[in-house]
Amino acid sequence: MKIVSLFLSIFVFGIAAYFFVADFRNSLELNYIIYMLLLLILMSICVVGVMINVPLLIRGKRKMNVFLYNSFSKKYAGSRQIRLKRDVQYKKEPNYHQDTI
Repeated sequence: MKIVSLFLSIFVFGIAAYFFVADFRNSLELNYIIYMLLLLILMSICVVGVMINVPLLIRGKRKMNVFLYNSFSKKYAGSRQIRLKRDVQYKKEPNYHQDTI
């Protein structure tokens, strides 16, 4: 869902930038100023959306590296599990069935 949000933010920013450049002229009409301000607000919202979702792409690249070296990570995980099982020392439970005098 975040990837869709990222692509949608980029797409809407492109459209808003196109209309901003296409309709740009020197004018002091109130309607024109409001229209341009709304386009600027829309573009700033899209920039914030892209900034929020960019770490998703960076994290995706890291996951791809793990996927490429999956056989290595399986070997490492297996040796780590064996070592942890070997290092665990089991404590004996106290014997509560003894008769005390």
